[in-house]
Parts: sequence; structure tokens; C-alpha cells
Amino acid sequence: MRSAIYVAVATSLSFASAPAPGVAATPPDVVVTGGEISGFAADGITKYLGIPFAAGTGGEARFRPPQPVPPWPGVRQALGHGPQCPQTGFLPGIPPIGATSEDCLSIDLYVPGGPRDRNLPVMVFFYGGGFTNGSNSQYDAPARMVAGGNVIVAIPNYRLGPFGFMSLPGLAAESGGATGTVGIQDQQAALRWVHDNARAFGGDPSNVTIFGNSAGAASVCAHFAAPASDGLFDKAIIESGSCAQSPFAPSNRDNAFARSQHYAGSVGCGDPGTQLACLRALPAGKLLESPVAQFDGLPQMWAPSIDGVVVAQTLDTALARGAGRRKPLIVGSNSNEGALFVAGSDYALGHIPDAASYERYVRQYFATYADQVLDRYPLDRYPSPAAAQSAVITDGLFACPQRFISRAARDTGHPVWQYEFDEAPLGEANPVLPGAFHAAELPYLFSSMMSVPILWIGPSDAFSRQMQRWWSTFAHTGDPNGPDSPQWSAWPGTSPEGPVLITRASGSTMSQDFSARHNCGFWSERPR
Repeated sequence: MRSAIYVAVATSLSFASAPAPGVAATPPDVVVTGGEISGFAADGITKYLGIPFAAGTGGEARFRPPQPVPPWPGVRQALGHGPQCPQTGFLPGIPPIGATSEDCLSIDLYVPGGPRDRNLPVMVFFYGGGFTNGSNSQYDAPARMVAGGNVIVAIPNYRLGPFGFMSLPGLAAESGGATGTVGIQDQQAALRWVHDNARAFGGDPSNVTIFGNSAGAASVCAHFAAPASDGLFDKAIIESGSCAQSPFAPSNRDNAFARSQHYAGSVGCGDPGTQLACLRALPAGKLLESPVAQFDGLPQMWAPSIDGVVVAQTLDTALARGAGRRKPLIVGSNSNEGALFVAGSDYALGHIPDAASYERYVRQYFATYADQVLDRYPLDRYPSPAAAQSAVITDGLFACPQRFISRAARDTGHPVWQYEFDEAPLGEANPVLPGAFHAAELPYLFSSMMSVPILWIGPSDAFSRQMQRWWSTFAHTGDPNGPDSPQWSAWPGTSPEGPVLITRASGSTMSQDFSARHNCGFWSERPR
């Protein structure tokens, strides 16, 4: 669903077909871990695509931590994206867009033109997709942010679904207790690669910002709770994916074990005595045939596990104990997050939400808390059941969880800037995707998605440039404010209600009523 929406959004916002990459003067070859690579110049920057940062993950390496990349002979042509990690399509019966392989741990680099001795900030982006779908090839042009913001952007692949987040006692036993966190370990391997190789591209390994959307944002959160990530990043941007009261939050070991055991049984590997050998012997495609392996809306099937080794604790606990590791944070959500999930769970399947399906959704997801949710979000307060369902998802699973994490970070001494993205790329009245839906900010940060250029005009173009300026300025200084930007106030240490920047093409303004508008007092009482 999300992949199809990306295509639809990017296509609807594009006013020209995707141009063939215009190759200018060949940039110099670069020596990195593994060997020498050759990139190409296009879109005003230099691109190095599909660089392996770890070894293949098939066979006996399946479900195991990433291993060092084998060296290659000669000069490797880094001219195209590597294969995606194994995954299903975004809709049942539709294959993933692009080739997949278990030899998928590659990283794409986007570098400003010019000399390589400039100590530029490096921004590492983790893609979303519910920990089930996604790849770096979907985000193939942060070109304008790179060139205009004078930053390097790196986008790694990481393993997904059962390949990245399988959590079983047998895996814990063979990995020193680590389980359900291989995808996070892939990201850590990519961050170490960035640390070791940034200077070859003109980057500063001591100035790394990690950012991501949705499951990618939850990945950013997880690195605050991951001891091995210490020292690998300095700043973070969390876009629509909190780690508290969130569908993407890490689960405890017992829940992760139960879910993975259920999955293993669904593919014929239920016997604990032979389970790992059975799962490693199956073809990758067979592991994806089970409905349990596919993204099926909310709640999540696959997510990192708090295994006590790789992800050592919940994010709020990690922030509370991290007084010596205070890092600047941008934390935000979109004003109508839920619209994307309603589109995926209902409209994409030919169903228009009604009163019965709304109540069924709330009872399925919120269980013992459902009556209170239905009382707080009655249908007669909304223009349609779809709008009510979207409001519940937006407030309960995104806006207020983001708020709780912002407060926890602020209380621990992290500098925090909050935002609410309130621009509707497809219009406020779009019948399927109204308002600022989940991931709606991405076309304003990236110049092209899935090889479809995004060509904004007028106020939308100016707003896109401003978004890119905020993000890149933050990467440079740890503060998004710059001389050409609207003032964005951090959450003051003594303020009980931190200010939120409402971002719109018509004019971005500071607000103090975020918690009231999203019923965060109500959601704070929900068990976490």
C-alpha cells in the first residue's frame, strides 16, 4: 500500500517524466572498506550507489548478526542501487518493486560536489515500511538537500520481517542473548561503515545525524537504547515513529518469542529442536508465503525486541538514564497520520469504513481500553467513520506518543525541537488520502522517490526548500534555526507545555495547544 502511494504521490506531484541520469565529469574513485569504488555525477551532486557494507545474509548467515564485507578486486562500479532485502509487496498478490536478495546489505551515498577535505555533516536515513517493506532505492534523490544544505546523505538497507526481527530462544542461545534485533544490528553495521569511511567522501565521522520516518523513526529511537550505537551518531530526527505507546515500538522478549514461534509454526518449523535448521533451509520465498510475514496494518507483527543485549531497554528508560549522552533531537508527527492506515486497511481492500468497522477496529487494537476510546472519539463528532478512525490512530499512536518521548527527552536534558507537519500534498479534501497523512512530509524532503522526480512550484517549492534547510541546518549545528528560517523554539526546560512548530506552505507558526488538540491528557492514562 505504502509503495503504491509513494508512486501515486510522486507521480501526481511531478510535472515531467524522470530524466535519464545526466552524467557529468567522472568523480574520482574512492577507497572504502572492501575496496575501491567509482561513482557518477548527476543532479548537481555525486552518487555512489549499492556499496556493500556487510557480507551476504543467506544460508547459515540467515538470522545472524551482519559480518564484515568481503573485499572485491579492482574498481567496483557504484552506479546502481543494490537489491532490496527479501520482502513481500505492499498489497497481497503484488510482488515487491525491484529485485530482492539476501545479499542486500548495501548503502547509497549522496555527496555534494567539490573537494573532499571539508568535514561535512553526514545524515543517515533509515527507511520506513512497518519493518516489513522498504529499501534505499525508494529514496533515490535527496539531491537538493545535499547540494543546498552541503551535507552528505547515506541510506542503508537493513533486513526486514522475519529475516530482520525473528526472535526465538534458539537464536538468543547462539548469539549471546541477542534476538529479534538483527535489523538493528544491520543499521549499526552501516553506522560503523559511515564512521570508518566518511572522510573518504569529505564527511565528518564525529558529526552524524540519524533520521527516519515511521519504522525508520522507531529505528532511530532504538539506537538511543542500544549500547553499541553509542558514539556512532550525534543528533537525531524522529519523524512519525515514537518508541512509546507506538505500533512500531520494540516489544518485550516474551511477546517477541510468542509471535516468532507462531510464525515458525506457520511455515512448518514449529519443532524447537529442529527449528533454526528448518528455517535456514527454507527458500527465502517460502519464508514470505505465510500471511504472518506480510504487513497487515496495525498492530505490528514484526518489530525489534528489547532483548537486553542489542536493545537494552525501552527508549524512555534509556533517555532517563542517558544524562551523559544528551543529543539534540527533532521530534514530530503529521496532523492526519491515520489517513494512510485507513487507506491501507479499508479503501485498498474495497471497503469504505462504517460505524461497525470503526468500532471493530478500536476494539481489536485497544482491547480493554476500547470503551474509553469510543467515548472520547464518538462518531457524531466526525464527518465520517473514516475520519474518526483516522483521528484515533493519529492521536493515540503517533501525536501523543511523540509528545511523551519529547517530554522524556526534555526532562533528561536533551535539546528538543518539536514539529507538526500540516501540509496536504494531495489536498485536504482528497477522498482517500486527505490532509497531512503518514509519510506526507517525505516528498518535501526528497527530490525524487522511486525514480519519479518531485517538481514543486510556487509556495510548495519554497516550503520544500525550507524543510530541507531545517533538516540540514540541524545536521550542521544541532539547532534547526538559521538566518533564512522562521523562528523555531526549543522546548524550554521550565515549560510544562513545550511549543510545537506547525509547518505549512502558507506559513509555519509556533503553537502551544498541541496536547489539547490531540487529547494527550486522555492518552497519557492509557497503559504503556
